[in-house]
Amino acid sequence: MIKRIALALLLIVFGCTLFAQAKPKYKALNFDNPGSRRILKTEAGNHYYYRSLPEKSLKLNTNGIEKLQIRSFSTEALRKPEIVTIIAKSRTTHSLKQAKTVNTYAVYDVINIDIPANTMSIEVLCYSRSVYLRAFHVIPPKPAKAVKLANLVLKAHGGAVSLVHNGSSSDYYSFLPSQALKFSVNNKRNAVVYVRPRLLDRSTPKLGVYHNGELVQTIDFSIKRTTKYHVQGIKNLGIAKKIELPINDNSSEYELRALSDHMFIA
Repeated sequence: MIKRIALALLLIVFGCTLFAQAKPKYKALNFDNPGSRRILKTEAGNHYYYRSLPEKSLKLNTNGIEKLQIRSFSTEALRKPEIVTIIAKSRTTHSLKQAKTVNTYAVYDVINIDIPANTMSIEVLCYSRSVYLRAFHVIPPKPAKAVKLANLVLKAHGGAVSLVHNGSSSDYYSFLPSQALKFSVNNKRNAVVYVRPRLLDRSTPKLGVYHNGELVQTIDFSIKRTTKYHVQGIKNLGIAKKIELPINDNSSEYELRALSDHMFIA
């Protein structure tokens, strides 16, 4: 029961976060030639609304703007209120529908307008002298910041070990025929890998280097043993080889696979 409640709360929070991110933001846009004005006080804020000068239209600078929202109210009840937008000499009539009453004013539903590309300005015309208008610029949402990947991401191995040399130790990872060493390298970084085999007999240790699922190199190791490097619980370590991985243009998947019946550490 507790788990269900926690999951429900998590989904609610997640949903609210998505809603907050998706909700558009608006910024008031000034007319180039406003006439008289009145203030409208609402829960969303207090803004001056304008009507044009007699027999004139209101002009808006829309350079770089893709979407507008026209808000309006009237100081008196009107039978068929409407406004006209003029974009590149093309006229569009918008009927105004009353949404609510605020302080005896008839507040109308917002009108959303898509602005064609490269439109420098538009005009808004209203024949009724009791209607006041305000334009709001729809602010485009900021693009989500790209999450930077770690330069190296380890994905699979046969177990972590500590390689000791002259009192210092280094972290290594083992891999076997049944379990490859898999990792990704990101952010256009290139990498090298130091690999040692565990020797069993006089058979030659062999491994394959895979780049994005494709075998690009087969490497044979010496059967000579080292006496300077040690791993607890692992005997007969061989001489290491430095392997330069294929060039990474952006992000690449790499695998080291044992092609012989040997364990390797890398």
